[in-house]
Amino acid sequence: MSKLISGKEALIALANGEEVECRAYEKNWINANNKHHPLSLFFDDSFQFRLKPRTITINGVEVPAPFEPKDGDKYYHISIQTSLGYGWDEWESSDYDARASIFGAWRTEEEIKQVVAALRSVFKPQ
Repeated sequence: MSKLISGKEALIALANGEEVECRAYEKNWINANNKHHPLSLFFDDSFQFRLKPRTITINGVEVPAPFEPKDGDKYYHISIQTSLGYGWDEWESSDYDARASIFGAWRTEEEIKQVVAALRSVFKPQ
C-alpha cells in the first residue's frame, strides 16, 4: 500500500497535478480528484489519503510499477533461480549486481507476486 498522507498534503498534491485517492476507514480507495467532493473532505479525520500508486501494464494486466531502490532498501526482483519466480535483496550501490534488477525492483512481496503472475500469463501454454 502507498504511504498515507494528510488532507493538507493531498490538496497540495492535487494542486500539483498528482492523482490522489481517498477512503473512509476500511473502505475501497476512490479517486479524490472528483470535483464533486467538498473541500471539507480533506479536513475530515474519518478519511485517509494517499497518492495513487503508479502502475504498468503487462499483457493487459495492470501491476505496480517498479521503483529505483536506494542504499539499504530491501527490494524484490524477477528471478529464474527460484520456483517462486522472484527473489529479494538489499540494495547497495557499491555492490551493484545488474542481473538482480535488470527488469525492475518492487517494494513488497505482494507487488512482485502480481508482476510474476502477469508475466506467467504471457508464457503459459494455450
